[in-house]
Amino acid sequence: MSTASTDVQGRLFERMDEKAREVVEKRFAVKLDGAQSSERCQAAWDVYQNATVQILKAIAAKTQIDDPAGYAATIARNRCRDYWRAHNPGWAELKGRLSRFFRKQPAYALWSIDEQLGSICGPANWRSRPLAEAAKIAELIDNPRRIRTSALPKTEVIEKLDAPGWARLLEGFFEYLNGPIRLDEMVSIAGVLFGVKGSREMAFDELPGPAEGKAWEPAAREPHQDAVLAIREQIRRLWSELRSMPKRWVIPFLLNPPVMKGSGRKPRQRPLEGEIREAEKPDRGEIAVFTTCGVASVDEIEALIAFKEEQYALLWRKLEVEAHGGPPLASLADAHGRFAVIWDLLPLEDEVIAAAMGLDSGQKVINLRMVAKNHLAKVLSEPIPKGAG
Repeated sequence: MSTASTDVQGRLFERMDEKAREVVEKRFAVKLDGAQSSERCQAAWDVYQNATVQILKAIAAKTQIDDPAGYAATIARNRCRDYWRAHNPGWAELKGRLSRFFRKQPAYALWSIDEQLGSICGPANWRSRPLAEAAKIAELIDNPRRIRTSALPKTEVIEKLDAPGWARLLEGFFEYLNGPIRLDEMVSIAGVLFGVKGSREMAFDELPGPAEGKAWEPAAREPHQDAVLAIREQIRRLWSELRSMPKRWVIPFLLNPPVMKGSGRKPRQRPLEGEIREAEKPDRGEIAVFTTCGVASVDEIEALIAFKEEQYALLWRKLEVEAHGGPPLASLADAHGRFAVIWDLLPLEDEVIAAAMGLDSGQKVINLRMVAKNHLAKVLSEPIPKGAG
């Protein structure tokens, strides 16, 4: 690929990366400039980096992107949504509770009018009414107690509110709104009233803001070959940097790649009431992007991690490899074969990685991974040197 072509595609990636960063900063209300170290800022770093890798993988997997900024914004918004949902289980439980209520009570209903909006809720005879005004919805999210006092529940414990209590409360909400609304918005209104963590964030995260793309990620189509080559160049750049980093950073990063803040595995989501989900597949995190793009083989990743025999013996015990149908360690003659077995078990829990590294806690693994992530984020944000590729 020519230098001019590399520069053009490098600018394309930079544009998409910039847009993803802008969306994450806006939704977390932080600046990812390295000067902040709050938990919220670190969470935003996690989401931003995960979004960046998803953009890389999408193009490497032969995706045509007609609107780079919109595509990047959509990826970032969806990663933000995943974060809030995973870290606010109370909101998800409340959604299930309200969904069941709307489906079972004859006076109320759930329906759909647009794929982006999701389920709409309201009195059963309101299906033909226009949606409630956005200003009215925002007012209730700001203060759900704006409704008439007689509709407010006598208890602030969700589990103690019976069907008649929910009916009175929802009657008060819809009386104020004068129109049906998205189920997610109703969940957030009720969540704010009952003090459910994350309700305000979820209310405004479920729909895209101006120029933030559609509510779903665009379908993959054949790309221009230059785009594929450019993105592979970025991944090669990441791999090259990994090879130069201290091993104590590399092992936590590769064996439990960044997905969500606070856990090694992407949290498994229970389907909410009324949702249909595809069967979840094993996910070894983002490490597979190197093999998918042909940048590094599993053997090369094994050579970079370079576990010793005693470390494999420990992993075999901790992971109960044989008990789960894996081969005995002694039957594998070399490290490549041993790592191939571990590869299918990735990502590993931080406590397991800590044991293999001789560390006394999973927290130390998390800390080392954070150092690696911050270092790599800075490297990826730097312009590609002239003449590269």
